[in-house]
Amino acid sequence: MVGGLCLSATVWAHGEADDVLPAEAGVSVDAAIALRTLRADQPLPSEPLNGYLLLGDAGHDLRKEPLEHAALGLSARFNDTWGARLAVGQHASDDVHVEAAWLQARHDGDDAAWLLTFGRQRPALGPVLGAAGHLDRFGPVPLAQRMAVNGDWVDDGAQLSWRADRGARQWRADLALWRGQAFPGAQHGAVAPGLHLGLDQGLWSIDGLWAQFRPDGRGSAIQPALGHSHNAPICDSALREVVCFRGRSDVLAASVRWQGAQSAQAWPITLSAAGWIRSETGTLESVNGLVDYRGRSTGGWLEALWQIHPRWELGWRGERLMADHAIDGAGASLIMAETRLNVYQSATRQTLMLGMRASEQVDVRVEAGRESAAGVSVNFAALRVLVKLQALLSP
Repeated sequence: MVGGLCLSATVWAHGEADDVLPAEAGVSVDAAIALRTLRADQPLPSEPLNGYLLLGDAGHDLRKEPLEHAALGLSARFNDTWGARLAVGQHASDDVHVEAAWLQARHDGDDAAWLLTFGRQRPALGPVLGAAGHLDRFGPVPLAQRMAVNGDWVDDGAQLSWRADRGARQWRADLALWRGQAFPGAQHGAVAPGLHLGLDQGLWSIDGLWAQFRPDGRGSAIQPALGHSHNAPICDSALREVVCFRGRSDVLAASVRWQGAQSAQAWPITLSAAGWIRSETGTLESVNGLVDYRGRSTGGWLEALWQIHPRWELGWRGERLMADHAIDGAGASLIMAETRLNVYQSATRQTLMLGMRASEQVDVRVEAGRESAAGVSVNFAALRVLVKLQALLSP
């Protein structure tokens, strides 16, 4: 888990592939936008994702939301040690929000780099988990990522990062403390520790992460409101139209990627697998009772990409999501209904994608798929346009 930069160069200096700061002292600006048109007979059931104890919102009707995501960022490197970034973004019809506002100190050695990043940032998850759901090759956020961290994971905190080149192996490690307000945390609760470890060797990239949240009142709305929410409904003494979770939430994730293009045969195929687990123990409370709760949700995906031409790629992603909930106490059946855990069924999604690189800045992608959740199955098709721009403002 853990925010800031995810670097993977074989020579340690500024300007690695995933370093958003300028290679030399200066300022750069970047912008990205993803637009879509999606066709389906009804809203996708993955938006509310009933049966997995999220925030209780109904999510977006993607058929009516042409803006998938837009972001604007400003990055500055002051000298060899200090740098900073500020970025704002918008998802669909949500309000504009701050996605990054951090200050970073960095020290480079001969074969390793240390980074200390303070502020609002995305956790570093590695190349597979970090790319999923955020201006991704595929449009819908992976079901497992929606379940584990409510889609897009941004939090305030401090992260100590280490990147090292050991010949054929490139190591990465991130240790962090988060404010713990991002899902599955809440506005009130303890700070959230996190650890991310990763390794690149030859054709393979492997990453794993752990984070622990202790929300003291994470709300789940009883009556779904339209629009996706990143903030838990308020848990107060009145418990108006809300079920509140108090307890411990452990998040685990892992991924592996194999890149055939780097093999001796130069196969134009990339294969990856990823998974998330959210395990929770505590209580659920509403006006109808207070019950003990234990839940474990597990999900992941397999993905295959085929570079059929320098400008064209064909992709497939298969996803599955499962959960196990145990509730004990007075009012258990009512709370099951209020949280919609009573409609739980395993969720699946299959997606085919054809992408074209129209230019260095523009991708055009067509995808078709089918997803099922909470007993509802929907076929969908989408056309997406992704634009990414970056410019150096000063040398």
